Amino acid sequence: MSQDRVYEVLFIADPNLGEPEVDALTVQVHGYIEKEGGRIQKTEKWGKKRLAYLLGKHREGSYVLTTVEGGTALVKEVERRIRVTDGVIRFITVRVDEELRKAERRRARRAVVESKRKVRPPRPPVEDVEEVEL
Repeated sequence: MSQDRVYEVLFIADPNLGEPEVDALTVQVHGYIEKEGGRIQKTEKWGKKRLAYLLGKHREGSYVLTTVEGGTALVKEVERRIRVTDGVIRFITVRVDEELRKAERRRARRAVVESKRKVRPPRPPVEDVEEVEL
């Protein structure tokens, strides 16, 4: 039984590549994903950012994040292809469907608490209370 999961594929492109080359690299990675039967939910281009440490001879890189829906075979094949793709200096794939599900459950619980809070009738003012000295 193969169930589709949600993954985030983040890759860092060579900083020497221009914007058109990074776009072409993104299209190439999308091609890998679609060829394996994955569905691309969204893509975010973060632009050039400074790296936390030196990667090869690079101090910065162009970041591209893609959210993908597919199976585990998809991830293995896409990672294999990205590993040998020129222009990609680093990549990572993270499964995020469990976190999304947990966040959705928290959001639903919060909504229930908020709805109960709104339904609760206001308390009557306390006026007839005598002060008692101890």
